[in-house]
Amino acid sequence: MTIDASAAPVRDLDGKVALVIGGARNMGAAIAENLASRGATTVISYLSSDDEAERTLGALEKHGVTAEAVRSDATVSADVEALFSGVVTRHGRIDIVVHVPGAVIKKPIAEFTDEDFEHLINLNTRSAFYTLRAAARRLADGGRYVVLSTTLTSVMTGPYGVYSGSKAAVERMVLAASKELGSRGITVNAVAPGPIDDSFCHAAETPDAVAAATHHSPRGRLGAPQDIAPVVGFLAGADSGWVSGQTVRANGAMF
Repeated sequence: MTIDASAAPVRDLDGKVALVIGGARNMGAAIAENLASRGATTVISYLSSDDEAERTLGALEKHGVTAEAVRSDATVSADVEALFSGVVTRHGRIDIVVHVPGAVIKKPIAEFTDEDFEHLINLNTRSAFYTLRAAARRLADGGRYVVLSTTLTSVMTGPYGVYSGSKAAVERMVLAASKELGSRGITVNAVAPGPIDDSFCHAAETPDAVAAATHHSPRGRLGAPQDIAPVVGFLAGADSGWVSGQTVRANGAMF
């Protein structure tokens, strides 16, 4: 078999409009670039870093697609509604929505403060609900919705208990929405990564915890954003039309 390494990349998302919530860095940026490389008009939202958003925007535009970055707070209902309305106004439609934002607090339940709990619910659960609701209202027929969850929903004890619970709620909403939107050909899925070697992980974990996770990995390393982006990309494409209501655990067999 002869392989032509110079062959043009597959542009299977030409004509599609993708919105990546939290798409300026880490896994969000890798996912956005996967979609842009396949031809999708790609809009990323971000909360705080103009510099990161500009760098990611530049990477997307190198794929010859229309791309834009919009500052928006995924935990504020009005922001989310304005974000979706703006994308439809400017680009005519939304075909793919990916929700990335999240937070981790490692504490036993007995040590959680009200503020800790609200922080996790805001970032992990409320923001995902706002995005899913807006997507249900505005996704084109045949659209795709993907939200990032966590492999730790299967480990509901110890210092990750409240964190995993906040993500488990998201997975149940995915299941419900997949049934509600199925008649329109819209798929709704979650991707649950294991530990990822990026700035999010290193901010949430101690160096010893990162080293321990690496040691226990069958692959001898943590995951990378580029390991997760193709999984999300598959769920965003035409070939995944019969996959819905699922949580795909992409963790290199760590759990």
